[in-house]
Amino acid sequence: MVSVNIADKAEIHELLSIYTEKVKWLRAVNKPLWDESQFTLDAMCSLYGDPVYYVGYVDAKILGGFILLDCDRLYWPEKADDPAFYFHKFVIRNEYCGKGYADEMIQWVKRYGREQNKKYIRLDYDGNRRAIADLYARNGFIPIETIRNEHTSKLVKAEFVIV
Repeated sequence: MVSVNIADKAEIHELLSIYTEKVKWLRAVNKPLWDESQFTLDAMCSLYGDPVYYVGYVDAKILGGFILLDCDRLYWPEKADDPAFYFHKFVIRNEYCGKGYADEMIQWVKRYGREQNKKYIRLDYDGNRRAIADLYARNGFIPIETIRNEHTSKLVKAEFVIV
């Protein structure tokens, strides 16, 4: 079972190193996604303001993490005043992939959103990546719009409505 908490300073640095490891691995398997230069505290703050970092643990080891924002003016500017969390930079260490931990962490985010009186969990993902699209679909995220950006021709904006 996964436990999730807001990351302290040391955990944030470990999460940043997990992102960098994932970037290098994705490049090595010819599926580049992110650029490791964005995974510094300064770069993340520049891109996301002051993001709140979360880490997931299993057996006392960080298996991955994500950030949550209260608004996303880049991809959801028209929804800036909605009671929503914007879920970004979700990563799982390779040795924990395929074991259901990603689903557990997403379920945690949905429960946490409900506890925080949010009505939506919103995110975006590269629609060309089948495994990611399947992950979000099986967790109840509904595609709202597909757009292009500098990284992909199929950026899917999706949301989960909290009931």
